[in-house]
Amino acid sequence: MATAQVIGTRAPSTWGEFVFTRKGDLTLALSAIACFIGFMIVRFSSWTTFGGVVLAMSEAALVGGLCDYIALRMIFERRWYLPHSGVLPRNRVKLIDGIAKTIEKEWLTPEMIERKLHQVDLVARTGAYLEEVQVDELLDSEVLGRILERITASLENERALDRIEAILRKVMPKSFERVYTTLNKMGLRSLSSRMVANLKQRIPELRSDPELMGTIEAALHELGVQLRDDGSFAHRRASAIMDRVVRRTVEASRGEITEMVKENLGRLTDEQIRVQIESRTRSHLDWIRVNGGIFGALFGLIFAIAEILAQYGPTFFAGVRSAM
Repeated sequence: MATAQVIGTRAPSTWGEFVFTRKGDLTLALSAIACFIGFMIVRFSSWTTFGGVVLAMSEAALVGGLCDYIALRMIFERRWYLPHSGVLPRNRVKLIDGIAKTIEKEWLTPEMIERKLHQVDLVARTGAYLEEVQVDELLDSEVLGRILERITASLENERALDRIEAILRKVMPKSFERVYTTLNKMGLRSLSSRMVANLKQRIPELRSDPELMGTIEAALHELGVQLRDDGSFAHRRASAIMDRVVRRTVEASRGEITEMVKENLGRLTDEQIRVQIESRTRSHLDWIRVNGGIFGALFGLIFAIAEILAQYGPTFFAGVRSAM
């Protein structure tokens, strides 16, 4: 079968593994061999009764195994000679919808995701990372250079100058505000202009400033320590923010898992879906074939014994009565 070629991607390493992986085929083959042996005993020996029992058992096992084999084929494959075969391909849309809804509503619900994220304690993990982080790892020279260039470019905007000036007016005492206004009336550059000019000159030099890098690194390490301390203000504040972020993210993800599963499964062909399902269930489904052969043989034995009793029972019981 093509299925066996597709699924059998790895050759069995031992006979035990071979028997386990091919137990359904082996059961069917043993039933066929036993059927042939039973036929030969009945046909060419005087042990007709024994041969009849073997033949009845093997025939029933063979029929049971073949029926189960056909039934399993009907699940995965469409065949014109098997009415209503191809259960999975014919119900592809229902199958995908069912899998997607089951995953989101039972296996991976938003509530489960939120609970797991809370258990992970993202704040403490972030703190542990920041405690040992190196600025060189966090921001290499190229990334830091691009950030500084963007900051410098933003300072060249008039809006930036206006914002700085507005901040200075709010935070400066009235006496300093009067000085600030006087400087402007005298035609001198405002404090905000001087600050911006100084920053433009200073920012490009920051990327090679070890003192600045050390200060940033120490601040990050201290923040990491605070985040790992359950009683610290930073930890409580970060936890509150993280809780809101997680809650909003989880709420926004409702329905997204279903759509994602549908989208991914929708890209697969019928053959790919069949191979994925069958490759993961084959060893379990083969037990159906094994049980079909075993119970077929058992029922064949019962029917053979019943036939023997029907044929020889009256004579046997009559002999028993006469002997008594």
